[in-house]
Amino acid sequence: MYMAISANGFIATDNGDEDFLSHENWQKFCELANKYKNFVVGRKTYEAVKNWEDGYGFDDLTVEKIVVSQDASYNIDKAYILASSPQDALARLKEKGLREVLLVGGSSLNTAFAKEGLLNEIILNIEPVVIGKGIPLFSSDNFELPTELISVEKSATGIITIHYKVKK
Repeated sequence: MYMAISANGFIATDNGDEDFLSHENWQKFCELANKYKNFVVGRKTYEAVKNWEDGYGFDDLTVEKIVVSQDASYNIDKAYILASSPQDALARLKEKGLREVLLVGGSSLNTAFAKEGLLNEIILNIEPVVIGKGIPLFSSDNFELPTELISVEKSATGIITIHYKVKK
């Protein structure tokens, strides 16, 4: 899982706005998507990114793109694959010969993967900004993810990247 977050753990403002996220975070996402040749997002994240401007968007990436929605009739662009659950997303990527998956949210989907024990690593890119009200990294639910720190890096712009391994 890779997520860009505020210093206090929000992935977006309360209304879903992500303007506080930097170009550096977008570059890191693109680098990881190309490395893994795929990414998995939830419906709300897909919709939010569709409305972005200034040259940002999922459409330009030439990787497998999975959108998870419980609505089997949800309409997505042809370049995307619709999955009904985390397990379905993994199965669809496995059919394409992909064994490593890049989960990039949002909150509900992150929680669904966590509860099913499907997260192996968590990479957090922490922006040097605090938001008063927002959407958390994980939805409130009953789960626990013991982790082991792999690395911590600080960029020239002040973004902290924390990389964890999830203990199984």
